[in-house]
Amino acid sequence: MAQLVFITGASSGLGQVLAARFYAAGWNLALIARRVSEVKSWASQHQIDVARFKIYSADVSVPAEIVAAALACIDAQGLPDVVIANAGISIGMDSGVFADIEVMQRTFATNNIGLAATFHPFVDAFVRRGRGKLVGIGSVAGIRGLPGHGAYSASKAAVIAYCESLR
Repeated sequence: MAQLVFITGASSGLGQVLAARFYAAGWNLALIARRVSEVKSWASQHQIDVARFKIYSADVSVPAEIVAAALACIDAQGLPDVVIANAGISIGMDSGVFADIEVMQRTFATNNIGLAATFHPFVDAFVRRGRGKLVGIGSVAGIRGLPGHGAYSASKAAVIAYCESLR
């Protein structure tokens, strides 16, 4: 039986690269995205076998949506072997501009709360099963802040610390 990987942020970029690599290695895919049509188009272009993947619609910044997607995955495809919390955003901000505080709030809602909510449905199940991997996507920006990207850099520092604490 093929292994299963659960990947958030599968509608573009690293999410699609990860999906392609796991698929090529024989894994089944649970692909989570806000933009489902983008994932469908990508899967069609790459001739991904419809029997080996399922798409779940969710905005990771809304914990109830990502938890519902995770539970739907478990119900439809079984408990994944690997969960990759890849969904993330990077928006420039200036802390001197009050409206940009909302940028930071949105960034943390996606990059941090979304990551924790992504992992939530799987933690106890992995412990009961005795195996499973949770993967959070960090960045060098989490170690060395990027000018004009305080929200992104702070969020990735939090991803690194959060994942270290889980380990």
